[in-house]
Amino acid sequence: MLIKDGNMRRFPRFHIRGVLGAITEADEAEVLDLSMGGALVEHRGTFRVGGSCFLDLPTAGMLVSIRCRVVYSGESRREPEGTLYYRTGVEFLDLTPEAEQALGAVIRSYGARTNDQERGGRGGLCD
Repeated sequence: MLIKDGNMRRFPRFHIRGVLGAITEADEAEVLDLSMGGALVEHRGTFRVGGSCFLDLPTAGMLVSIRCRVVYSGESRREPEGTLYYRTGVEFLDLTPEAEQALGAVIRSYGARTNDQERGGRGGLCD
């Protein structure tokens, strides 16, 4: 897949909605985009670019926790009552074979195809 600056992405990414996970310290996060290399999540609170965190994803009745590096974090939206949300792009680090399998299952369970040429839609901010 070609991105704006002409570089190729390492992993196909899939735009998904309705997956609630947690990002560090059990803060709820909505997963917006997901790939085998990273995710884009929306949440409250900020993260430092270059910092590390954990993303917890629900898979087949269990939770898989993936160590990540923050590659992007910025304001997303403000609720009418004043709550500020951020979008954070994370890159997965040190994926175990079990975590890779669980991640693939999450992607497939939301109807995403594994072949990037077969899919439509838009991608997110991280690989």
